[in-house]
Amino acid sequence: YRLEDTFGPDPTMMRANCLVQTTEWSACSKTCGMGISTRVTNDNAFCRLEKQSRLCMVRPCEADLEENIKKGKKCIRTPKISKPVKFELSGCTSVKTYRAKFCGVCTDGRCCTPHRTTTLPVEFKCPDGEVMKKSMMFIKTCACHYN
Repeated sequence: YRLEDTFGPDPTMMRANCLVQTTEWSACSKTCGMGISTRVTNDNAFCRLEKQSRLCMVRPCEADLEENIKKGKKCIRTPKISKPVKFELSGCTSVKTYRAKFCGVCTDGRCCTPHRTTTLPVEFKCPDGEVMKKSMMFIKTCACHYN
Protein backbone atom coordinates (compact mmCIF):
# COMPACT_ATOMS: atom_id res chain seq x y z
CA TYR A 1 0.00 0.00 0.00
CA ARG A 2 1.06 3.63 -0.47
CA LEU A 3 1.12 6.19 2.33
CA GLU A 4 -0.92 8.72 0.33
CA ASP A 5 -3.72 6.17 -0.12
CA THR A 6 -4.17 6.32 3.66
CA PHE A 7 -3.48 9.96 4.45
CA GLY A 8 -3.87 11.78 1.13
CA PRO A 9 -1.07 13.66 -0.62
CA ASP A 10 1.84 14.93 1.46
CA PRO A 11 1.50 18.76 1.67
CA THR A 12 5.28 19.23 1.57
CA MET A 13 5.44 17.39 -1.76
CA MET A 14 2.51 19.41 -3.13
CA ARG A 15 4.22 22.63 -2.04
CA ALA A 16 7.47 21.77 -3.85
CA ASN A 17 5.68 21.74 -7.24
CA CYS A 18 3.64 24.88 -6.52
CA LEU A 19 4.01 28.05 -8.55
CA VAL A 20 2.84 30.50 -5.89
CA GLN A 21 0.56 33.21 -7.25
CA THR A 22 -1.14 35.98 -5.30
CA THR A 23 -3.23 38.83 -6.72
CA GLU A 24 -3.07 42.41 -5.44
CA TRP A 25 -5.59 43.31 -2.74
CA SER A 26 -8.79 44.75 -4.21
CA ALA A 27 -9.84 48.32 -3.50
CA CYS A 28 -11.76 48.69 -0.24
CA SER A 29 -15.48 48.03 -0.70
CA LYS A 30 -16.32 51.36 0.99
CA THR A 31 -14.87 54.83 0.43
CA CYS A 32 -15.47 55.66 4.10
CA GLY A 33 -16.11 53.56 7.18
CA MET A 34 -15.32 49.86 7.60
CA GLY A 35 -15.20 47.81 4.39
CA ILE A 36 -13.66 44.64 2.96
CA SER A 37 -10.71 44.09 0.63
CA THR A 38 -10.03 40.70 -1.02
CA ARG A 39 -7.37 38.81 -2.96
CA VAL A 40 -6.82 35.32 -4.33
CA THR A 41 -3.75 33.20 -3.56
CA ASN A 42 -2.50 29.63 -3.69
CA ASP A 43 0.17 30.33 -1.04
CA ASN A 44 -0.92 27.47 1.25
CA ALA A 45 0.01 23.86 2.06
CA PHE A 46 -1.97 22.29 -0.80
CA CYS A 47 -1.31 25.03 -3.41
CA ARG A 48 -5.08 25.52 -3.78
CA LEU A 49 -6.58 28.84 -4.84
CA GLU A 50 -8.34 30.50 -1.93
CA LYS A 51 -9.95 33.87 -1.40
CA GLN A 52 -8.56 35.93 1.47
CA SER A 53 -10.25 38.98 2.95
CA ARG A 54 -9.24 41.77 5.28
CA LEU A 55 -11.05 44.67 6.89
CA CYS A 56 -10.21 48.12 5.56
CA MET A 57 -10.99 51.75 6.32
CA VAL A 58 -9.84 54.33 3.78
CA ARG A 59 -11.18 57.19 5.92
CA PRO A 60 -13.76 57.62 8.71
CA CYS A 61 -17.17 58.75 7.39
CA GLU A 62 -17.60 61.40 10.07
CA ALA A 63 -14.35 63.25 9.31
CA ASP A 64 -14.68 66.55 7.44
CA LEU A 65 -11.30 66.39 5.74
CA GLU A 66 -11.88 69.15 3.18
CA GLU A 67 -11.76 71.83 5.88
CA ASN A 68 -8.10 70.90 6.50
CA ILE A 69 -6.96 71.58 2.92
CA LYS A 70 -4.64 74.58 2.92
CA LYS A 71 -5.20 77.49 0.54
CA GLY A 72 -3.64 76.79 -2.85
CA LYS A 73 -3.52 73.04 -2.25
CA LYS A 74 -5.96 70.64 -3.88
CA CYS A 75 -5.41 67.46 -1.86
CA ILE A 76 -4.39 66.09 1.48
CA ARG A 77 -3.09 62.58 0.89
CA THR A 78 -2.64 61.39 4.47
CA PRO A 79 -4.10 63.78 7.04
CA LYS A 80 -2.75 63.41 10.56
CA ILE A 81 -5.15 61.80 13.01
CA SER A 82 -4.50 63.51 16.32
CA LYS A 83 -5.64 60.83 18.73
CA PRO A 84 -5.56 57.02 18.72
CA VAL A 85 -8.82 55.36 17.67
CA LYS A 86 -10.63 52.10 18.41
CA PHE A 87 -12.20 50.32 15.45
CA GLU A 88 -15.78 49.06 15.54
CA LEU A 89 -17.13 46.00 13.74
CA SER A 90 -20.70 44.72 14.13
CA GLY A 91 -21.04 46.08 17.67
CA CYS A 92 -17.60 44.81 18.70
CA THR A 93 -14.68 47.13 19.53
CA SER A 94 -10.96 46.66 18.95
CA VAL A 95 -9.15 45.66 22.13
CA LYS A 96 -6.26 48.07 21.42
CA THR A 97 -6.27 51.66 20.20
CA TYR A 98 -4.51 52.48 16.92
CA ARG A 99 -2.92 55.65 15.58
CA ALA A 100 -4.00 54.77 12.05
CA LYS A 101 -3.36 56.76 8.88
CA PHE A 102 -6.29 57.48 6.60
CA CYS A 103 -6.47 58.85 3.07
CA GLY A 104 -7.58 62.42 2.61
CA VAL A 105 -9.67 64.05 -0.08
CA CYS A 106 -9.14 66.16 -3.20
CA THR A 107 -11.13 69.21 -4.30
CA ASP A 108 -10.06 68.93 -7.96
CA GLY A 109 -12.00 65.77 -8.85
CA ARG A 110 -9.18 63.32 -8.21
CA CYS A 111 -9.58 60.27 -5.98
CA CYS A 112 -7.33 59.76 -2.97
CA THR A 113 -6.80 56.05 -2.26
CA PRO A 114 -4.33 53.81 -0.41
CA HIS A 115 -1.05 53.32 -2.31
CA ARG A 116 1.10 51.29 0.12
CA THR A 117 -0.53 49.20 2.84
CA THR A 118 0.22 46.44 5.31
CA THR A 119 -2.04 43.80 6.86
CA LEU A 120 -2.09 43.21 10.62
CA PRO A 121 -4.28 41.13 12.95
CA VAL A 122 -6.74 43.14 15.09
CA GLU A 123 -8.61 41.66 18.06
CA PHE A 124 -12.21 42.76 18.59
CA LYS A 125 -14.10 42.25 21.85
CA CYS A 126 -17.87 41.92 21.66
CA PRO A 127 -20.47 42.84 24.32
CA ASP A 128 -21.08 39.12 25.01
CA GLY A 129 -17.38 38.66 25.85
CA GLU A 130 -16.47 36.91 22.59
CA VAL A 131 -13.09 37.92 21.16
CA MET A 132 -12.43 37.59 17.44
CA LYS A 133 -9.25 38.25 15.48
CA LYS A 134 -9.56 39.77 11.99
CA SER A 135 -6.94 40.79 9.44
CA MET A 136 -7.05 44.52 8.75
CA MET A 137 -5.43 46.83 6.23
CA PHE A 138 -3.28 49.64 7.63
CA ILE A 139 -2.37 52.50 5.28
CA LYS A 140 1.26 53.56 4.87
CA THR A 141 0.79 56.03 1.99
CA CYS A 142 -2.04 57.33 -0.20
CA ALA A 143 -2.03 58.61 -3.77
CA CYS A 144 -4.28 61.01 -5.68
CA HIS A 145 -5.30 60.03 -9.22
CA TYR A 146 -8.01 60.52 -11.87
CA ASN A 147 -9.09 56.90 -12.53
